Amino acid sequence: MSGINKILFWLAAALAALALTFSIGLLTSATKLGFARGLPPAAISALPLLTVGVSFLLVQAMIRPRRAELLKNLLIVAAFLLWGVVQLIEHNPLSKTLGDVVIALYVVELAWTILARLNSTRKQAA
Repeated sequence: MSGINKILFWLAAALAALALTFSIGLLTSATKLGFARGLPPAAISALPLLTVGVSFLLVQAMIRPRRAELLKNLLIVAAFLLWGVVQLIEHNPLSKTLGDVVIALYVVELAWTILARLNSTRKQAA
């Protein structure tokens, strides 16, 4: 593994672990166990989304997938990052529209995955 890939590996792994930690904080924030107390609720919701999105973006630079796979992966990155931003902004018509874009990104990515798997299954059966 090259030097830059080692850095990307450890940075992506650290961000993924941090995202998991933030998720635990999100789930426990309403309890006495909540270690995320003191943070604004919007930040508690946004941090797991933003950190895991950045982590997956770094992974793309490391694995260098083919164009179609990169595009699909970037759709997921965009959805997570945008969803994190939506958590941070005030609820207004713009945040509603951005939330709808997040939904559309997830639907496009999952539909793409479903169709690719169905196509692969059909080819294997033939």
